[in-house]
Amino acid sequence: MSVSTSTAPETPARAGRARVGRLFEGAARANRSIPVLVVLAIIWAVFYSQSSAYLSFQNITNLTLQIVTTAILALGVVFVLLVGEIDLSSAVLSGVCAAVAAGLVVNHGQPLAVGIAAGVATGMVVTFIEAQIIMFGVPSLIVTLGGMVILQGLILVVLPPEFTVSVAGTPFAKIASTAVPAGASYGLAVAGTLAYTGYRLFQRRERLSTGSLSSLAAVVVPSVVVAAVLFGGVYTLTQQRGLPLPLLILAVMLLIAWYATTQTRYGIHLYAVGGDREAAQRAGIPVRRMVLYSFLVLGVCAAIAGMVDSSRQLGVSVTSGAGPLMLNAIAAAVVGGTSLFGGRGSIWAALLGALVIGSISNGVQLLGLSTEVQYFATGSVLIVAVAVDVVLTRGSLLSGRR
Repeated sequence: MSVSTSTAPETPARAGRARVGRLFEGAARANRSIPVLVVLAIIWAVFYSQSSAYLSFQNITNLTLQIVTTAILALGVVFVLLVGEIDLSSAVLSGVCAAVAAGLVVNHGQPLAVGIAAGVATGMVVTFIEAQIIMFGVPSLIVTLGGMVILQGLILVVLPPEFTVSVAGTPFAKIASTAVPAGASYGLAVAGTLAYTGYRLFQRRERLSTGSLSSLAAVVVPSVVVAAVLFGGVYTLTQQRGLPLPLLILAVMLLIAWYATTQTRYGIHLYAVGGDREAAQRAGIPVRRMVLYSFLVLGVCAAIAGMVDSSRQLGVSVTSGAGPLMLNAIAAAVVGGTSLFGGRGSIWAALLGALVIGSISNGVQLLGLSTEVQYFATGSVLIVAVAVDVVLTRGSLLSGRR
């Protein structure tokens, strides 16, 4: 005897939820940078409507300087998230690296290059140790949480008895105070535009050689957009005193990271490990080594972020790397489009996410609003970003819900 089954008729409420779910899923699966840019535009519009000074040349310059530390640290966090791990200690590590570098330059009279090299080496050694423990099977959340506590004690050991190092008037302070003149800045914009256009032309030629269709507009339009962004940014930032060196450091790091993750075999392995670690292992990809490399990159980024921040603050103390820096770096990576589940994201997420988080903080400070407003806004944006990430990972906003 056959048993017939019937499906319950779809109620209007359920149909409405399904339509909303499909709407969010479609938006989530689009280019991840587009929703971020839309959110950024909304944030700027809201704060500009409250104060016209928000988009002034001076405030935009301040905003870019404020986000550099977060963006550099978030860049390292992106590498760790891409392999399916997480780190909670890199903010405090940035303070330890800055203390090592500043101590050598200021208190021991070492050249700036020696101090920077020592700071970077410190970051790599710490993350190397953490990665080794993680590769033994201890969850990265626990390892880096414990590492954060240890590093909070280590910075007390590294700092002198007065627990502070002032870098004012030393070569260390020039890291943040140096600015590239307008002429050289425009030269860099020209070089960047030409390099990008050449890259797009090379891509078009590769497609044509394989028989794929590729219009010239695919080269011209993106190149014009990049040129507008570069020249507009240089024009805006040089209205004050020139292109800030920290911003140039960030740009160089982003370009190197972009090339490594998109144009090399290392990048292919990186995404493969984060997407499916077991499949990557079966394919012969050195999973343990890729995890190690990601943490080493984070160590370098943490060291550079700490030194840039201490140069801008003109000193290192026990509070260096403390506060919301770690939360902001993780939030920037996730808000910018990097998945918490690994295998999906872009290097540019660090910059876009830092812009979103920094724009909220900058606007709150400019308008004299309470800190609670900043926390509410930042937390809300982070929750929405993670919800989008869950959609992309599970395939549905309403997965598992009835």
